[in-house]
Amino acid sequence: MPKLRQWLSDLADLLQPRFCPVCGNRLAGNDSFICAACSTQWPRLPLERYDDNLIVRAMWASVPVTYGASLIVYRHESPFHELLTEIKYRGGTMLAHELGRWAVRELQGSEMLAAADMLVPVPLSRRKLMERGYNQALMIAQGMAEQSGLPVCEILSRHDRLKNQASLGADERRDNAEDIYEAHIAEADRGKHILLVDDVMTTGATLIACTRALLKADPTAEVSVFTVAHS
Repeated sequence: MPKLRQWLSDLADLLQPRFCPVCGNRLAGNDSFICAACSTQWPRLPLERYDDNLIVRAMWASVPVTYGASLIVYRHESPFHELLTEIKYRGGTMLAHELGRWAVRELQGSEMLAAADMLVPVPLSRRKLMERGYNQALMIAQGMAEQSGLPVCEILSRHDRLKNQASLGADERRDNAEDIYEAHIAEADRGKHILLVDDVMTTGATLIACTRALLKADPTAEVSVFTVAHS
């Protein structure tokens, strides 16, 4: 049976070859979602602690969060920028799932993952969801759920706004993100530890606004944040 599975995998690679989203080279049969060469060059974000680091400190002045983590450093000029471009704009839903599963493997044994009761993806506006066809944060959260067993709860919604966050400066991002998120938390889910999931953290404005909405809906909740990348 293992030989048959390997044969089918080799046949699939022959008929529909896969390519590394970072360097563009063809993936080998035993590569998961990036090639072996790129996997040794991950621009990891070194975090000694999950309860006190640059991510949670960026949010503490505005909202209380318990833990925070990102796995890689995001730089526009880095070839790893292509990972986020792929999942955000090029329909890379399978890649987003793989990144979610990889994230849980990286976080295994951490107090942040152990404390979480649910995974809550940062939502897109209805307009952007219609344009893109999917929410990359939800895809990442679903990959994390498959690996961890935690439930994905879409309890946040976002109202449409005219301005795109990506085109704004830090102060404008904070102003634009105010009051555009709303949380609906069932009575049975009150008091839970929520792990908020997104693809990338830049100024933190979106994560702060989402955390405010969650705590407004349930002041007894705890919130931690996870993003694949930190800019």
